[in-house]
Amino acid sequence: MRMPVLWNWKSAVLSIMLRVPVFALAAARRGLGAILLATLIEAAVCGFNAGCYAAVVQGLRDRKPVWLTALFISVILPAIGQVIEYQVHVWRGTPHAIPAVIVSTVLAALSSLFNWYAMKRGTLLVGGEGNSFSTDLRRIPLLLYRFLLLGPRWLLRRAGWTALPSV
Repeated sequence: MRMPVLWNWKSAVLSIMLRVPVFALAAARRGLGAILLATLIEAAVCGFNAGCYAAVVQGLRDRKPVWLTALFISVILPAIGQVIEYQVHVWRGTPHAIPAVIVSTVLAALSSLFNWYAMKRGTLLVGGEGNSFSTDLRRIPLLLYRFLLLGPRWLLRRAGWTALPSV
């Protein structure tokens, strides 16, 4: 039996790198102090949220039915985190918090699905199941490429194309 993971630091680090710039840009018109505060708040909130729900994703990565797992991972988990994120940014007075949280929500949903995809393939796992972070980082470009092709490949199959190049 696998030991449950409570926080996935790899996903937290990557999520911080992806979402902190959104809040830095949102606060840019208010000066360096606002940028610093918004980025520190986002790093803390995002690091906590992303690490926690990536741990949940790691635990659910092989669950069935797949559609229900996908719904939970791409909608429910990010929604919980985004409500918390929004409340914290509004409480702290982050400039343009609403548009920044909207962009952050889209990124959270997509990154949750990508985390699920990567974790099903043995990447971004922590605890006894994980590889080194550097090994995971080397695998991410190809995994991201394959992840981005999932939708177009599905559409082409639905259109009747059977011979698709594989990578």
